[in-house]
Amino acid sequence: MRSLRAMSVTLLLGSAAIAAAGVAIGSCRAAAPVVDLVARAPEYGGWLPQSIRIEGIRPVTLVIRNTDVVTHGFYLPELGISIQRLEAGETRRLTLTPTRRGTFPFYCTVWCSVYHMQMRGELIIE
Repeated sequence: MRSLRAMSVTLLLGSAAIAAAGVAIGSCRAAAPVVDLVARAPEYGGWLPQSIRIEGIRPVTLVIRNTDVVTHGFYLPELGISIQRLEAGETRRLTLTPTRRGTFPFYCTVWCSVYHMQMRGELIIE
């Protein structure tokens, strides 16, 4: 009887540990992805990367760094995100939560070079 009770307790504790591990693993997967986005004049690469792909509708953290010597801006109109001025050497961090899947263009909003109109990218929510 005693060994049956000990076996039951061991089985119960083992099951609880497995369930807790599953929750912990699920929490790690659910963390918001962090994407580094670098702003450079279009003739030096523009937005790097130009295309950001995120799986599923979930929060996304963008770390936007201006590694250039000129000012840039960031505008993602369909999600209502705007950084008016991103000075040379400045870094901004923002978290956004898309409400639907799709391809959302983003742009530089400060005249940064003669190729300014080419400084664009896209956020793809799959």
